[in-house]
Amino acid sequence: MTGYSIAVFIHLLSLLLACIAASLTTYAALQLRAASSSAEAMRWLALSGRIVPGFPIATLGLFTTGAYMAETSSLWSAPWVLAALAGLAAIAVLGGGVEGSRVRTLKRELQNCGLSERARRLLCDPVAWTAKLMTLTLALGVTFVMTIKPSAEGASVTLILALATGLFAAVPLWWRRSPIIEASESITPAGKLSDDGGSIRSAYCA
Repeated sequence: MTGYSIAVFIHLLSLLLACIAASLTTYAALQLRAASSSAEAMRWLALSGRIVPGFPIATLGLFTTGAYMAETSSLWSAPWVLAALAGLAAIAVLGGGVEGSRVRTLKRELQNCGLSERARRLLCDPVAWTAKLMTLTLALGVTFVMTIKPSAEGASVTLILALATGLFAAVPLWWRRSPIIEASESITPAGKLSDDGGSIRSAYCA
């Protein structure tokens, strides 16, 4: 057993953790998008929030072990190593930066206003869904680059195709589903919410 073999094991373990976390958060996001009440939406959002901490752990493991192996093998100048690092950096920006900020906005809206009109728009936010699917396709692209070890042109084309695939895959999720009124927000014949508190909240969150 050598330090390099241990680094390879931790590297693959980190990649597996990232794939599992990405799959679970994507499933939770699809269920969240289909939620018919704020309580249901908050449950799926909470589940996703419990999984998200796995991403920085996986990213740290990938970066540190990858850097160690590149240093040990004198591969820092290899195009595929630089492409893999660029892909991981893009994944961190898209996931933790772009998508993360949108999710925090959605959480505040659900907490303050329930499944409001704005919350429904945020559930189908094109930017958030594009960032999410781009992280998935980029992860596949980075895995391909690290496995095949292509030339600089091949690595660049792989990452560009991964980004384009994520973009096109996200397009169907940009469209909003039919609005569903929560059961707790029953409407009176006059078109007003049945309780004063709900009426005030509806006016504030419109």
